[in-house]
Amino acid sequence: MGGDSLPSSMNTQEILDLALSLAGQTVVPADTGINVPVGDVRRALFGIDVGTADLAIAKEKGYDLVISHHPTGEAILTFPKVLAKHADILKRHGVPADAADAAGAELQADREPGAHAANYDHLPSVARLVGIGLMCIHNPCDEIGRRTMDEALRARLPPNPKVRDAIAILNSLPEFTAAKTRIVVRMGRLESPLGTWAVFHGAGTNGGFPVAHTAFEHGIDTVFYIHIDAGALRRLWDAYGRDGPKNLVVTGHLASDSIGINVLVQELRARGIRVDTYSGIINV
Repeated sequence: MGGDSLPSSMNTQEILDLALSLAGQTVVPADTGINVPVGDVRRALFGIDVGTADLAIAKEKGYDLVISHHPTGEAILTFPKVLAKHADILKRHGVPADAADAAGAELQADREPGAHAANYDHLPSVARLVGIGLMCIHNPCDEIGRRTMDEALRARLPPNPKVRDAIAILNSLPEFTAAKTRIVVRMGRLESPLGTWAVFHGAGTNGGFPVAHTAFEHGIDTVFYIHIDAGALRRLWDAYGRDGPKNLVVTGHLASDSIGINVLVQELRARGIRVDTYSGIINV
């Protein structure tokens, strides 16, 4: 592309379709959507979280579209539906369907009241006033990230691995190398056997106590989360102890989210769209 050439363009539906394709999805997840469509996107600003002031700044700087990773608009309202994907992950790792579905339903019940009360129109209404496009791409990016982490571990774990070995493999991914946070063992020990394991990402948010507890009670020895709140962590400590026999590895929110986001950003740039990243994305 010459220095004076205009970049190629895509519309917001084409951007969403690309994200779905990269994630291997055919249905738009409930935490993802187009709030203010744009027919001709040449410059996009992509962040993990987007606020109202960001929209005005983006408009002033000449962007056509702001892409938020975390849900915006009606995706905030319907977000709890995506939590059912935790049950799918549990089932793929051998947990009986009734137990897996119960864990997913408990998560959904915890989050639905907050989603129902949220002001889902705040950010889209400001985008409309400012005159800039707005969309959110959450689960597709997270599914790409989950798959990347899962495949790296499956391909490279040695025989009889320890927790330390899994962390070393994940740390070789550039987003974890560049992050300000480190991968942390919140429960268990670095030298503990990894045993059977599962990466719980690409399912809305972390699985809290219900998903980890269900995993541990059905033969999974190590759970990987990208974050966990202190209350859920204390419940797991009470159930299993801080030093074992089960392991909970927390990889870090921004680094883990950035893995899948970066795949999408690179594909958009390859199509001639100028995409600038901010607000927590570790652009490697």
